[in-house]
Amino acid sequence: MDKRPAGKKLAILGYASAILIYLPLLFFIGVFGVAVILNHKKGNDFASFHLRQMFGIGVLTIAASVFTSRIDNVMIGLIVLSLMVLLALLGLVSALKNQKDELPFIGAYFQKWFSFIQ
Repeated sequence: MDKRPAGKKLAILGYASAILIYLPLLFFIGVFGVAVILNHKKGNDFASFHLRQMFGIGVLTIAASVFTSRIDNVMIGLIVLSLMVLLALLGLVSALKNQKDELPFIGAYFQKWFSFIQ
């Protein structure tokens, strides 16, 4: 006879999901922090450019997550977050091609707003 509660496996899965959902944000903060520290006062314009772009995408993604979580339509949230992933991919491709291409529509603003990242 099994003495474990019937819903214990489901509860463990829910607990693990709740813990894992925070890991991408912690990973982003950790990697971004290391990148900023490694580039601090080095004067590398290429790295600073892409740090500002990715910081902007991160801030925009967090803001979009907060606002879309308050909307009942799941499709709007998926579309907005898919756009954030697309922006991150565009930035990644630009960095891999060793270019400083601004993100469409908002890249110039990121460069201006986050000029404190050097």
